[in-house]
Amino acid sequence: MSSSKPRLSTTGSSLTATFSTACSRLLALAALSLALAGCAVAPSTSTLPLAVWSQHGPAGQLAVRAIVAEGLPCPLASVENQARSMRVRAGGNGKTAADNDKNPAFEPPFAVTSCEIDVLASTRQVEVAGQPVALPKATVQRIVLLGDTGCRIKISANGQGDPLQDCISVDAWPWARIARAAAREKPDLVIHVGDYHYREYCEDPLRCTPLRERGVVVSYGWVGWQADFFAPAAPLLAQAPWVFVRGNHENCDRGGEGWMRFLSPSPYLACTDQRSKTATRSVLGNNFTADAWRLDIDAGLGLVVVDNAGHEDYRPVQETPQDVAHFQRTLGVLRQPSAQKLWLLAHRPLWYDLLGQVSQPNAFQQVLRDTLPANVQLAVAGHEHAFHTLNFAPPGSASGRPAQLIVGGGGTQLESFDPESPFFEGKSGAGSREKAQPDGRLYDGLAARSGLLLNRYSFLVLDRDAQGWAGRLLDVDGALITRCRLDDGGKEMACAFPAH
Repeated sequence: MSSSKPRLSTTGSSLTATFSTACSRLLALAALSLALAGCAVAPSTSTLPLAVWSQHGPAGQLAVRAIVAEGLPCPLASVENQARSMRVRAGGNGKTAADNDKNPAFEPPFAVTSCEIDVLASTRQVEVAGQPVALPKATVQRIVLLGDTGCRIKISANGQGDPLQDCISVDAWPWARIARAAAREKPDLVIHVGDYHYREYCEDPLRCTPLRERGVVVSYGWVGWQADFFAPAAPLLAQAPWVFVRGNHENCDRGGEGWMRFLSPSPYLACTDQRSKTATRSVLGNNFTADAWRLDIDAGLGLVVVDNAGHEDYRPVQETPQDVAHFQRTLGVLRQPSAQKLWLLAHRPLWYDLLGQVSQPNAFQQVLRDTLPANVQLAVAGHEHAFHTLNFAPPGSASGRPAQLIVGGGGTQLESFDPESPFFEGKSGAGSREKAQPDGRLYDGLAARSGLLLNRYSFLVLDRDAQGWAGRLLDVDGALITRCRLDDGGKEMACAFPAH
């Protein structure tokens, strides 16, 4: 009985083809299995989000947000390795620049969709479209504070308007340099005190045509917001969660629609048409002014975020009774008992040198006279385009007014370049209007004991230590300008006046 092995009847070439087909099928099945398991091919750059970040909000919420091109779905997020769909916060509006010539701030063109999800502040892993998202640390040891970052362009058809800032020059508009330097500090939290968007309008052909030929974008819509904030801020957005404070340039008669779409901690509300501009166009009620909210940093420190952007602080209290009622309602969180030290975050300062004495008390000051808790240690603001401190309480004292800190040197044209500012240095030379001590004027009836003013592009880094907070004021590239201290037991932001 004979036996024989199976005989291969295929030729070498057909064997190769058969093997190749089998491998292809296996690879296809493997790819399908991976896709079903939640693994996918990396998205193309054309479908990647235009911006991704995280921000704190009321009631302890942490929002993860993204911006995608109009027509694209909101991206998938991975939260603790679980897939979650982001929801639409505000879709593209299909508008063009030609749709709103009469009022460019009303319904400006947004060919993008803003997306968001809420996650627990204790979450330790979030990715959006494969991109890691910065999340809160268990303890906040380092905070970056800055404000007033947009590039200043507001020129009417007759050539009148603010001094024109060169948005192309990284020296004339250093926000991108500041954002990179601040990111290198690796903060646990970033606080921006408002005025993100300054590219309002440019209507004079003589002054504006050369500007646009150089590629400068001027728009209340997405292209303006991208150029003014999101593009330069990208490295810092990736570094840490943010607290966003609304500035007066984010009122609804200015850049408010972008604020509502992208940065507001409240649910999206479309700004209303404010084409009829009156003396009260920027009152709180016209701007969907949000209630103040508190963020607990730890057992010892809380941040109270106030929306006072629409408040016309240069008008005395009797001229804005509607603002008094509004603040009495929106500042309710300050009436809640708290054993923490509190920092009050607002855009418009409680006290600052650009506010005339005839305007004081204004509505904001009047309401806080009666409701400001004794444990408010520090009032942080922007609006004045400089670095400015005012201390009212004696050194080491836990009673009296909180210190006023202004961090308005984030990129917008400094007070020193503005001929309308009392700190204009054009006629007297750089540094001539800087002050090592207050000038003796009264701030809502009280003189400051100490303080300084620096006409410098800058940002402040605060590091937690055993006694409180050690501060470093840094320049556009992260070099030291001066040092500051805020001790837990006092209400003094003590900063050394730097040598020139």
